[in-house]
Amino acid sequence: MLPPFSILSSIFNDEKREWTECNTFPIVIDMIESLETLLELHKQGTMAKASTVLRVSQSAVSKRIAAIESYYGAKLVEKSGRNVSLTGEALSLVERLGPLLVELRDAMSERKEVTKKKIVLGVSESILSSWGAVKLERVFRKLEVEVEYHSHRSPLVIEKVEAGIYDVGFCSGKISNPRSLISESLGSEELVLVADSPKKFQAKVKDILSIEKSSATWKSVQNDIKKRNLNPSKEVESFFSIGQLSIAGYGVGLIPIGVAEALGIKKSCIHHLKPKLFRPVQVVYKKSKLERPYFREMIEELKKVR
Repeated sequence: MLPPFSILSSIFNDEKREWTECNTFPIVIDMIESLETLLELHKQGTMAKASTVLRVSQSAVSKRIAAIESYYGAKLVEKSGRNVSLTGEALSLVERLGPLLVELRDAMSERKEVTKKKIVLGVSESILSSWGAVKLERVFRKLEVEVEYHSHRSPLVIEKVEAGIYDVGFCSGKISNPRSLISESLGSEELVLVADSPKKFQAKVKDILSIEKSSATWKSVQNDIKKRNLNPSKEVESFFSIGQLSIAGYGVGLIPIGVAEALGIKKSCIHHLKPKLFRPVQVVYKKSKLERPYFREMIEELKKVR
């Protein structure tokens, strides 16, 4: 048998091969999943984190790694308690296959576009769960584009767009190192303080519940928060959880206005900072995607979403 790199290279470079008639196609799909699992395991460092990101069980992660080790004929992963690390041979494999997998995903995606308009979209959880779903669906219905939705934190959305897993990303915060991505600004969304009672805003608010500091939103507004003398005394991983905790009386939370409205928080329990505080929102994609006939029109329509 050919090693994984040779199989992927030969199939990717064979322009005459018909994907739908290729006898090795099922093998390639399994191989891609296994290699993507290896790459994610390298990034995350544990089976648990990798399975969460990939949205599969830990046993599925283990089986994929075992399968590629058996096929490749070498030990690729070493365990140390809950943590895992890649062997030297695995690191070499990851370095060679990373760029190829991105190109292969793009090629397979382009093949699908021959018969229908379809995109794989990654959206920030707080956006899709509040105002994003309705506004995005209006765009895609208008353009008659079939959409496969995925919801993650913004940094992961950006990472998956860059890796070629998603065609487009709709996210918040700033892109610190866009590398191969184009980022189009969609404006900004206001961040507001929320509480269980208007009385909480009568005295000057200092300590707040905030999104975790590793989030894209926090990184984009942290300096403005300091200027307002707000202290993120407690961090929570979800804006919706912050909102729910705040209206339950746990504290005063800082959340996007869209989340506050989705939760049905009373206007009297929403406080607008002065001057107002905003987080940027943008759509991200690869320049190569513009080669699709309808993609440019879709991006222009998405840029109108506010």
